[in-house]
Amino acid sequence: MAQLELAEGIKITTFEPPPTGFDPLTASAALLQKHGFPPRLPEPHHQERYRKVWSQLKSRFHYIQPTFRVNSERRHGPRKRLATEGPETAFNWSGGVVYAPAGTSFRWVQGDWVVPDVHAPTHDQLYTCASWIGIDGDGGSDDVCQAGFECDVFRSRGSISRNIYAWHVWYPAPEVQITNLPVNAGDMVTMLLCTPQDGGTGGGAGSTTATVYITDYTTGASMSYIFSAPDIALKDGRREITKLVGNCAEWIVEAPLVNHAQSLIGDYGQVFFNVCEAFLTSGAAVNGGTGDNINLIAGGTVVSQGILVSPTVIECSYSGPK
Repeated sequence: MAQLELAEGIKITTFEPPPTGFDPLTASAALLQKHGFPPRLPEPHHQERYRKVWSQLKSRFHYIQPTFRVNSERRHGPRKRLATEGPETAFNWSGGVVYAPAGTSFRWVQGDWVVPDVHAPTHDQLYTCASWIGIDGDGGSDDVCQAGFECDVFRSRGSISRNIYAWHVWYPAPEVQITNLPVNAGDMVTMLLCTPQDGGTGGGAGSTTATVYITDYTTGASMSYIFSAPDIALKDGRREITKLVGNCAEWIVEAPLVNHAQSLIGDYGQVFFNVCEAFLTSGAAVNGGTGDNINLIAGGTVVSQGILVSPTVIECSYSGPK
């Protein structure tokens, strides 16, 4: 493992790449951890998911040692609520959210989706679209532990420029961009975000580290790393490390802050989050489509809808100007 410290005190730990021919279905728990593969939990549900993902991926799998850049001008964060009654709404989020029952917390969240082809509705204006999975950020938690893909799009007369990349955030820290993972609109991706695991237990509330596993099914590119919660300054001059609350998990299309201003969300069409599952410290699974949907509002109009399609499928649908 290698320890990295980036700008603004952001800390990351990378794994040793796996050797040629590495088989995660037969490798020991110690080797899985050493080479940055998810743990094989004992439940049949997890075992089947592991086998399915690897069978689809192994013929083109290649591991990339990640490199990073801190985007200090780019901020994500908790849901900015517009209303506490009626349909769930926000200035920045659309999608679905589930809440942990009293006495337990979320320690693991996963999802598959297709990276959207984002368009700019107007000329000479930057539009963004961030699709991600995460834990915290709603229902009373002020942090967010999240990872996903982002697209910036700008249209000027006859030309369109797009920048698509993977990223993570542990709010209130800024966005950390992965600089060496090639990704294109239309790629099928999967992400798994875990707090510390020990034989299938642990993690959840109080965690100060998380591991993200990223795979592009289309290209076979995969990477993983551990990132730490931010160390923030308090009003009285003391410093405190952010701790996971674990009260909610979500699957979201977001318009982040850019240079401290709320960005405009681009025309992304639809994003379907599949295999929407979050796992509690008790070991129980909660399906994302059984929670609440969230609609993103801009200028008093719904521009991005969250639709609960089925227990494990959440759709985000753009409904703003074309």
